[in-house]
Amino acid sequence: MRAVSALVVAGLMLGGPLAHAEAPEVKSHKQDPERMAPFGLLLDAGIPDGAGLSAAFRPARTVRLHLGATHNGIRLGGRAGVTWLPRPGGSTPSVTFEVGHALAGDAARLARRMADSSLPPIHSMERVGYSYASTHLGFELGDPSSVMFFLRAGVSWVELDVPSVEVLGEPFIRRLGESGAQGGRFIYTMPSAKVGLILYFG
Repeated sequence: MRAVSALVVAGLMLGGPLAHAEAPEVKSHKQDPERMAPFGLLLDAGIPDGAGLSAAFRPARTVRLHLGATHNGIRLGGRAGVTWLPRPGGSTPSVTFEVGHALAGDAARLARRMADSSLPPIHSMERVGYSYASTHLGFELGDPSSVMFFLRAGVSWVELDVPSVEVLGEPFIRRLGESGAQGGRFIYTMPSAKVGLILYFG
């Protein structure tokens, strides 16, 4: 019996220092400033997307994927993209590529607020949808395990679908024609930019 008791005491004495030795390592892991949460919620606003809300995921420290919904003030849309972060951390440049589509909808409310005579008449804008692809260079600043703010700018390629192209004004058709109009689909290039933030968790 005394032998068993002696073994128990010896085990406790040996186990104690080991437990204390491992504790700092666990604590330091939890407070690691380089730790990056893999999941996030991305909120942004810009052109040509409008306002966007997306789920974000980082499969690697230098790569972030996002997928979500947008609203251009007229109709809902969808968007997906990938961002490369060459210097992950509290501040880093970024390169982003996105593709998206805005559903066709009633644009009368927006058209009533437009006074530019070069725009097509309201009845020709009753159903307008568009798809786009954007490439942006940007900069991100913040905490990669909490909140990051970003600013981006670049170029977008937009395909505009106007079913009622025959009722567009001649000046508008001629202007779009210089950018590659084909029937009721107009493809043109435009500068684009956006600002937003990412809330990380997980």
